[in-house]
Amino acid sequence: MSKQQFIDSCLHEIKCIKHIATKIPSDQFEYRPTSVQRNMTELLRYLTCCASVPLCNMRDGNWDAADPLEQAADALDVRSGFAEAMDRQGEFIRATVGSMNEGDFDKADRQMPWGTPCKLGQGIIDTVLKPLVAYRMQLFLYVKASGRPDIGPAQCWVGVDPRPRA
Repeated sequence: MSKQQFIDSCLHEIKCIKHIATKIPSDQFEYRPTSVQRNMTELLRYLTCCASVPLCNMRDGNWDAADPLEQAADALDVRSGFAEAMDRQGEFIRATVGSMNEGDFDKADRQMPWGTPCKLGQGIIDTVLKPLVAYRMQLFLYVKASGRPDIGPAQCWVGVDPRPRA
């Protein structure tokens, strides 16, 4: 996978996440599927840093950049600032991955958050792209369960409303 393909995949996920977020019923930002799960607002906030925090770790080899990113996410007013925060994360991914040496993807040693050694390329796929995919699906399911049973695959996988049927 090239740097640009990786970036494009991440930006596509961000596009879908932003679109799904527009489908949240206005009275459902505190929706929580069960008492031990995040509510909608908490999930949206987490989405704004779920890729950038581990990307900093893969870039730097440490978690020093995590606290400011997580604090910004925790303070976000998701009703007015979510789309812009996701755009900033997309630009951060574009700039950070864009500045990486593509030759390092299969050579530079890194470590997964749980301690397993990996190469840089595998690390950014597993800790940056995969969380965007997984939490996009979680957001979709939250929105669907919170009062939007009408949303479907087009919103989830493509980030668009389906064409009206003839």
